Amino acid sequence: MEDTKMNKFLTISTSTTLLLGAFLITGCSSSDDGGTTTPTTTASVPANAILIDSSAVAEDKVVEAVATGDIIVSAIPFGVETSTTLTGKDILNIAIDKVLNNNLGTSSLATGVAFSEPCAVSGTISGDETETTTTYSATVTFNACNDGSITLTGTIIINATFTATDDGPYTVNASGNLTATTSTISVGFNGFRFDQSGNDSTGDYTITTFTYAIDPSTGGGYLVELTQPLVGNEFVSCQLTSGVVLVTGAAGSQARGTVNPDRTVKVEYHSGDGNFIETDNSPLACLLI
Repeated sequence: MEDTKMNKFLTISTSTTLLLGAFLITGCSSSDDGGTTTPTTTASVPANAILIDSSAVAEDKVVEAVATGDIIVSAIPFGVETSTTLTGKDILNIAIDKVLNNNLGTSSLATGVAFSEPCAVSGTISGDETETTTTYSATVTFNACNDGSITLTGTIIINATFTATDDGPYTVNASGNLTATTSTISVGFNGFRFDQSGNDSTGDYTITTFTYAIDPSTGGGYLVELTQPLVGNEFVSCQLTSGVVLVTGAAGSQARGTVNPDRTVKVEYHSGDGNFIETDNSPLACLLI
């Protein structure tokens, strides 16, 4: 559906591009006023996680953890490639597009009313959304929803608050799990939680929570979480000024990205002994993409 308030919510800022990653959301309780959501699954390191044992791997995983957080607040269409390298960004683009167009081209659905629509090939997409001049919430469930190239299973839950004129404080939160499957790969996103507040007029924002586990069937999964809130301003070219993201892989190995005051990112890693060392190319330049 083409809902103006939902599109406003999904374009609040592009702030979460930095140091965020591939994710989707499902199956949680939530408040209607943008309060904290509660996931039904706690994110943990997947059984087939990657071992973070080199500068190259550490830098790659930190950069991957940058790629898709902006989609939660900026539903700009991108080309989606469904292949053996299927990313969370690909999956999130598809899912958000379906949330925005959950009537699959038919007449717009009334807000606050439950809906259930068939997907292009098989399965269904169902849920409801509610909006006022200052709040938005949506719950959309994918039940083996096959659009011909990818099958989604899970539920997206989104809550936001904002000013009626879209020029003041806002909050956004979401949480849950989702699985996406193609002919060659299945990717799970588990225990996702996301909480952000900001101000449309000043561009300032703070991301207090961003947690998820990515678990591809081909291996190489990892856990992402913040150990310090990400703080920045969407009106400048390199947005973040502080914050720390931690990526955990197999055997307790970790990569850590720390935003420096000059907006570069210090990247460190260890292969399981807890002794972080800085990577070869650290600090990385602004990771805004």
